[in-house]
Amino acid sequence: MSKVLLITNIPAPYRVDLFYYMQTHQQTHEFFVIYTNRNEDNRQWVIDERKLLQSTILESKIIKHKGEGDVHYLHIPQHLTREITRINPDVVIAWEYNPSALKALLWCKRHGRKFIHLTDGTLRSERNIGRVQKLMRHIIIRHADACIASSTKAKEKLLHWGVPERKIFLSLLTVDISRFRYAEKRENQHTLLFVGRIIPLKGLDLLLRALPKVHQPFELLIVGDGEAEEKAKLMAMAEETHVAQYIRWLGFQSGEPLADAYRRASVFVLPTREDCFGLVLLEALCSGTPIVASKYADGAYDIVHPGENGLIVDPEDADTLAEAIDSILGSEEIQRRYSQNCRQYIPQFEFEAVMQGYLQAIAFVTSGNK
Repeated sequence: MSKVLLITNIPAPYRVDLFYYMQTHQQTHEFFVIYTNRNEDNRQWVIDERKLLQSTILESKIIKHKGEGDVHYLHIPQHLTREITRINPDVVIAWEYNPSALKALLWCKRHGRKFIHLTDGTLRSERNIGRVQKLMRHIIIRHADACIASSTKAKEKLLHWGVPERKIFLSLLTVDISRFRYAEKRENQHTLLFVGRIIPLKGLDLLLRALPKVHQPFELLIVGDGEAEEKAKLMAMAEETHVAQYIRWLGFQSGEPLADAYRRASVFVLPTREDCFGLVLLEALCSGTPIVASKYADGAYDIVHPGENGLIVDPEDADTLAEAIDSILGSEEIQRRYSQNCRQYIPQFEFEAVMQGYLQAIAFVTSGNK
């Protein structure tokens, strides 16, 4: 049984759940995990500690950088090389382009082990990177024995950077979809749902701009916390556009309350200005909720099939966004059909299917392929 080490930043619930599944549902590899820090200060995640099998959580110096619409975190972990040496893996899978991935790559080259690069990033999400970031990508991508992409847009980026397609394996980003029970829409409802952090990047202001143009009656549920200043701006904007009375601010939710919000919703709307993936789209899909997604949510191209289970639109075009919402709210038949169609797209996001991308990449590098 070969040893495979996964190195990522923090124990996000969706990662923990997938890693736990891989550790307990196959017998070919022994998976170890290193997280470079316990958490980041903009997250409210609660994880099941019992699922942290063969996992090490390091301490890191964290450098925060205020980017366009969000905060970026750079982890500089303590004792990473020592911990890799202790585990002594045959294969290392490391996320993205950071000091941890670079250290892991150097360790693999020094010890003759295989290195697999995994990325969520896309051409759009990385369009403003600087020279140092480009250099990191060049080094890691050039010297990786294989790559795993978490979306078709991430694969598109790897191809753009010159990775041969035979060395790229797709493993779609996912969550524990069993937490979001499919519920077919049976009535003509008028509930819109937004789930996400309240920051400029998520585009809630774009949705509020479009709502006065929606002709169907509606109620908007907003699930999520974030920047107090941004929320105050949005609430003032809702008053100015005369839609405040139709909005309910529910704050951060998880577990059954969150799953129930998805099931109650007639339409899930993600008007983001940028998202590498957008796991909330997947949560909506698994709940059988029709979707209106921003064209800047890169995961939409794996989740939303226009005219089948939702629509992909330009969120900066208020008329187009409003028309998309109206087209679903105004038709019981469309709501039911989109909801029913969600079911056929769920299986590719089950853990068993997602795990195959990892197993295929590992098999590729350990069988002598180049």
